[in-house]
Amino acid sequence: MRNRINDSMGESRTTLLRVGVLVAVAVLVATAVWFGARGRTDDNSGIDKTSGDSSSQTGQQQGQDVSVDQVAPESAPADGVVIPTGADHVDGYPTRFPQTDLGAVALQVEVAKAQVGFDYDQAAAVAGLYANPEDKAVFEQRARDAVALRRQQAGVPKEGDVPPPASYAVTPIAYTLEELDTGYYVVNLLSYVTLTTANGKVSDGLYAGTQLMRWLEVDGVGDWRLVQGSTADIEHLVSTGQPKAVAPGTPEYMQAGWIPISGAPQ
Repeated sequence: MRNRINDSMGESRTTLLRVGVLVAVAVLVATAVWFGARGRTDDNSGIDKTSGDSSSQTGQQQGQDVSVDQVAPESAPADGVVIPTGADHVDGYPTRFPQTDLGAVALQVEVAKAQVGFDYDQAAAVAGLYANPEDKAVFEQRARDAVALRRQQAGVPKEGDVPPPASYAVTPIAYTLEELDTGYYVVNLLSYVTLTTANGKVSDGLYAGTQLMRWLEVDGVGDWRLVQGSTADIEHLVSTGQPKAVAPGTPEYMQAGWIPISGAPQ
């Protein structure tokens, strides 16, 4: 097993009041740190993140030899790491990410960017698109649960239309990467989060979520997929601990090994 969590760089964006929130979702740990609320209704980057786990063995069984190029840098470049894009699209969402370790990071970024707001069906469709087919139902349910939680946090009805100015936006800013097996990675993603409630209260924060990614062939096409983690995988993640949601530029950020994403606010 090789840990690819390395030095990272960045600047602190805010020193507002912080409230630590530890959220356990689908037995994997995600963390959020919320700053003080503001009285405005702008600031969007359309994204949402369900933090879950993943790993399974469809298409290519665990341990099967899979050639995955390792191109993630050992130390963070001054301008951050450029995340690759998908070579194709399905229903407007990028697919066919590079068969590299950064391709696994790219999938996590796109999952985050595609989970926009309060639409149950949209969130489930994205989760199903990117999941290992055997785990599709699990990830679709997690996506729906995440939407229900966001609706509750925003103070909007559990079902139906969402009244303005309520919104939820996430901007990925940094990652860490750990190889568990050939073609099988833990990807942690750090994001800025902005939640606007139905009455216009805006809260800014940081969110750290974990997913497991495996390179799989589905219907003869290879791509990175979200996979549901085995008990041993989850125990490993819990016992080793995953990076916390901490502000760029702080000693805790560098100690956690966050690597900034090129072009993301720091």
